[in-house]
Amino acid sequence: MARARITKRVVDGLKGHDSEYFCWDPELVGFGVRVQPSGAKSYIVKYRVGTGRTAPTRRITIGAVGKLTPDQARTVAKKMLGAVAHGSDPAAERAAEKRAMTLRELAELFLTQHVDAKRKASTATLYKDILNRLVLAELGNRKADNITMSEFASLHLKLQEHPYQANRMLAIVGSLYSFAEKRKILPLGTSPVRGIEKYPERARERFLSVPELTRLGDAIREGETVGIPYVVDGTKPKAKHARKPENRRTIIGPHAAAALRLLIFTGARLREILGLRWEWVDLERGLLLLPDSKTGKKSIVLNAPAMLSCPDWVPTSSPANQLARTRKRPAQTSTARGGRSSSALDSLAFASTT
Repeated sequence: MARARITKRVVDGLKGHDSEYFCWDPELVGFGVRVQPSGAKSYIVKYRVGTGRTAPTRRITIGAVGKLTPDQARTVAKKMLGAVAHGSDPAAERAAEKRAMTLRELAELFLTQHVDAKRKASTATLYKDILNRLVLAELGNRKADNITMSEFASLHLKLQEHPYQANRMLAIVGSLYSFAEKRKILPLGTSPVRGIEKYPERARERFLSVPELTRLGDAIREGETVGIPYVVDGTKPKAKHARKPENRRTIIGPHAAAALRLLIFTGARLREILGLRWEWVDLERGLLLLPDSKTGKKSIVLNAPAMLSCPDWVPTSSPANQLARTRKRPAQTSTARGGRSSSALDSLAFASTT
């Protein structure tokens, strides 16, 4: 163990021996250089945790020789030793920081142990999309407890053109940090999104008029009888293989037509109709008894036309195949033929109440 004021000349003169040794600075007690047998050298600080000779000793590396000058290392050592004098333990703090979760690691735990276990599949899909696409792409590799409010406020500001997504991002991140606090992964009050003001959101309402509903009904009837004509894009490579113009018609099957009519007659949400099962249908009382929906358990009253449509739509087994067929082509074809975009289906819930 050598003692000499740590200067560039002294550090350059330290050579590797058979075993590791230290050179301590006599002016700044606890500041020194560790020399390994390979000749690698690093600046270190040694201190006691607590008071008295029985207090445990800690050593912490400041940085490698060559990356820091002796004067830079001395400045860092003074700050560390000053913090120790006020009760800090730099080595323990550094170890805790290394063990701390990144935001990506915390998000994976949150999704697997909370969202997938306690939320609906559609909600879990939304959470994963928002986190992966908007949050983790920007901040995923940062330590979760070191991300500041200003960083999330900046991310929120980037999404100002999409206020709904921006606000959902804040809500989901807030839920993530609340989960971490309840599990004692992070201390209480850690959430960096608490206090960030959300964007105002306009209620999205769309009412189909009587003429629009009439045209939609006519389109469904045309589709299930003679078929709805479609136009071929002549710029596409497969256009030359298209059918003759007189044969270019899309036929809507009875299941798809019945599902579309149920949407019109009940005002239900699209997924509520596409996922119907017979055990949820009470034709005697004219009710659809949904065990779960976007708003929880729900009853939908069936009028006379809706009751006539049920037998043609409600499947006896999984509706997965019918769901795919109904949503992609017949729904889009019928609404387009009726003079509306396929998003008009989302307006039926409002239209049915008018």
